[in-house]
Amino acid sequence: MQVKKDNYKEAIKRNLKGFLVVLSLFVLGNIHQFFLAENVAFFIKNLLWHVLGLSIFFFLLFFTDYKKVSFRALWYAYWILNFVLFIMLIFHKRWLNLGFLSLQPSEFVKFILLWLISLYLSKEPSEVIPPKKLLKIFGLIALPLILIMPTDLDYAFIMGVMFFSWLLFIGIPKRIFILLLSGVLLFSFLFVPIAWQKLKPHQKGRIYGYLEPEKYAKTWGYQLNQSLIAIGSGGLTGQKFYKGWSTRLGYLPAKHTDLAFAVWAETWGLLGVSVFLVLYGYLIYFGICVSQTTKDWFGKYLSLGVSLIFLWQLFFNLGGCSGLLPMTSIPLPFLSYGGSITVSVYILLYLLFNVAIKKYFFK
Repeated sequence: MQVKKDNYKEAIKRNLKGFLVVLSLFVLGNIHQFFLAENVAFFIKNLLWHVLGLSIFFFLLFFTDYKKVSFRALWYAYWILNFVLFIMLIFHKRWLNLGFLSLQPSEFVKFILLWLISLYLSKEPSEVIPPKKLLKIFGLIALPLILIMPTDLDYAFIMGVMFFSWLLFIGIPKRIFILLLSGVLLFSFLFVPIAWQKLKPHQKGRIYGYLEPEKYAKTWGYQLNQSLIAIGSGGLTGQKFYKGWSTRLGYLPAKHTDLAFAVWAETWGLLGVSVFLVLYGYLIYFGICVSQTTKDWFGKYLSLGVSLIFLWQLFFNLGGCSGLLPMTSIPLPFLSYGGSITVSVYILLYLLFNVAIKKYFFK
């Protein structure tokens, strides 16, 4: 018992910076939503989601072991989630309305797929994924993404990028990579013009607004222009609470969710943005370090996957806010409002920190 207690002390001591970063992002995110909230009830709802997520994080972290969850349990969870996504596809819904709350099941695809595939690959680890295994993995990833695609095309695409980059780091055979790359280029050349005709007006509008934001400043480029105005008006130290024109006068749409970063930049300026990016960047760095130092292949795959998911969420959200990429509906962890994204983030953090802690028990 004393050995176990000492191990926990050592694990917490060695990973203390990581814990402090998570708690700092928790505090910053809730302060941000407090000054964004149009009423107290909205802020409390967001705070409760974060408290629930943080409670799940700590409970799972100290009372469970990621390696003891069976493949069968993850397999059942995978198929139950796909069934829910299938039902939602039939009714063409992105959100599952349970009356007292709404959930976005696509958010839970990330950690279930990551957990399931990591366990599958860790049974026979190798520097390069065998072609037969790779084919099965592509099938596992493709099924939920196909079910999500009709209702949330950009999110399905971005999750595809997340998991493909993860597999690329784990090790895709060179000939298969070249074959896939050639296939993507051929598909783009032949089918993108056809797919363009099938896109919905708002999906085409995002591309128009991205390519010519000034021309479509009052329509498809409105979000991007207002986001750029908000970010630019922040200056070095920001406009402070309730003083930003874009936020206070309601010019900025989706300020609680997709464009929460633009509000943060307007409020706190370059210095505030730097603080957030340093904290968030350290979290990604922490995950990469965990992946490199753990001796368990299962843990290596998991921690690397979590790090890449956080990296891509930041990349696509900031890219959309700044005009470097087309605007998407990808929320930014900690700053964006949402129950599903919040719980999903803390479960991903649980996987990362559980790997970081458990390596001190099984050296």
